[in-house]
Amino acid sequence: MPRLILSLPPIAAIEINDSQPPINGGRECGSIVITMPMPLTARPWLIAVLFGLLAVSPAHAGMTPKEMIWFKDFSVMAENGEAEGQFGLGICYTRGHGVAKDDVQAAAWFRKAADQGLAGAQTLLGNCYFDGEGVPKDQALAVSWYRKAADQGNTGAQYSLGCCYANGTGLAKDFVQAVKWWRQASERGYVLAQYHLGGCYANGEGVEKNQVEAYAYWNQGTVEYSRRKLAALEKQMTPEQIAAGKKRTKELKRELEDKIYENARQKEFAAKIAEKPDGK
Repeated sequence: MPRLILSLPPIAAIEINDSQPPINGGRECGSIVITMPMPLTARPWLIAVLFGLLAVSPAHAGMTPKEMIWFKDFSVMAENGEAEGQFGLGICYTRGHGVAKDDVQAAAWFRKAADQGLAGAQTLLGNCYFDGEGVPKDQALAVSWYRKAADQGNTGAQYSLGCCYANGTGLAKDFVQAVKWWRQASERGYVLAQYHLGGCYANGEGVEKNQVEAYAYWNQGTVEYSRRKLAALEKQMTPEQIAAGKKRTKELKRELEDKIYENARQKEFAAKIAEKPDGK
């Protein structure tokens, strides 16, 4: 499967020649599994099943009794017009859970759910268009679907949209916009967005160059890429700057935790509202 590689400009005098993390629409990134945000639903069991389906590698998907039951249940929901069922059915087809893998069918069901406003489906439909899986490759259209989902707070879409802006893929390159969307994803706990924000501050791309802020983002200690960049950056900083970076690391950690908690509470509140028939 094609992967979009983000090539950030090298940090002057400290580039360490490690590859940037691949950007794959919020799916898998090397050994790092990025969880795709789930659709808004009042069915806890459905969320658990969808998480399970996304967590299983396509290489291990198949025709187990449990997978076939999931496929059957999602099929009934999908045929009844339920967006969550359409989304689940799309995942079954794209991974080969309980049915033969079929990218065309996957994209078709993602489209039905996406048309109903389901952010997770909009994100995965964007992936289909980005990679040309099940639909003609159209990265501008992928960006359009990422934006719809990103506007709803889907972190995978926010991250992918930021990557498209940074690469100039499907739209004009714009690091200011890349920073905007990565920051939103970062404030929802998306660790690779935090990594790329560190790169933006280190390079002065989309923001004013700030080694202390770059240090703080890379020092969140969540991915190997960040630790490598941090070690290289420290060699270019004075002891005073490193001390400031460590202080800023703690401040940023608290800020991100507060934002993540706030966003989670807002999502929880929205889910409770969605459970009520009258929406009140």
